[in-house]
Amino acid sequence: MPTADLPTRLSPEQASALWARQAALQAEASEVLAELDLLACASRLGVPEQIGSAASGLMVWRDLDLGVRCRAPGSREVLTALLPALAHPGVLEVHYREETGERSPSGRPEDQRHYLVLRYRTPAGHAWKVDISVWQSDAPRSQLDATRRLRDLDPELRQAILWIKDVWSRRPEYPEQIGGVDIYAAVVEHGARTPADFHAHLEARSAAAERGGPPEAPAP
Repeated sequence: MPTADLPTRLSPEQASALWARQAALQAEASEVLAELDLLACASRLGVPEQIGSAASGLMVWRDLDLGVRCRAPGSREVLTALLPALAHPGVLEVHYREETGERSPSGRPEDQRHYLVLRYRTPAGHAWKVDISVWQSDAPRSQLDATRRLRDLDPELRQAILWIKDVWSRRPEYPEQIGGVDIYAAVVEHGARTPADFHAHLEARSAAAERGGPPEAPAP
């Protein structure tokens, strides 16, 4: 989508459609959890917690995130516990990475995990991406707090996030280069309220990084 085509206004009808789609996706996410029996499988390892947009109510695409707080399970234990879900006939692909020790995703010991990505097709034919992080620690995770904060935001901010996510999810940069975290920060911390505002925020951030200067000023 060319920059000039980024919308600056959201009509009441468009807003209603965004929220209706969000609600439908969130309901479908709950069905996926039940179809795969994921919470029961994950409970064999530790404490499962639904995180991300399906938990915060800010969904724009079929992506489901689950965290499991555990006490240092091994790869065999993790895969055995999750096997009923992994072997479900609707699961088309499973990618697994053991990110423990030096392979911790952040480099910090507390972020060691077993990480799985499932590609699942529902009985209705919808393709879902399911991310499962089985943490090597049973300590509380910051992701759950972040999910709660997003869920409790002012409705105006939540609508801005949902709108910008919806527009950006159609672009090739999403979610690998530009993702939900970037959008949340732009709206909550920098005043972005429209997709055009968010694009201006990204340009200012990029320019600031190139010149090595201070962070960009908040969007108007």
